[in-house]
Amino acid sequence: MPRLALPSINPDRCTGCGRCVAACPEHVLWLQAEKANGMGDKHAVLHDVPGCTGCAKCVLVCPFDAIDMVRVPPSP
Repeated sequence: MPRLALPSINPDRCTGCGRCVAACPEHVLWLQAEKANGMGDKHAVLHDVPGCTGCAKCVLVCPFDAIDMVRVPPSP
């Protein structure tokens, strides 16, 4: 089944709570720190685009409305 959309994470709204990371069945999201050694503010990033199925579970669990699903153009 082709993926229809991918999560787009707004770093200004993301608090780095990790709920989306925990909810992701494919483990394609992670928390990224702004500084080396995990220091500084953290926010979620989609680190494995090909592995994302577009299930949108991350969107459903985000209490800060920081994630939107963005349509993916169909492959030729």
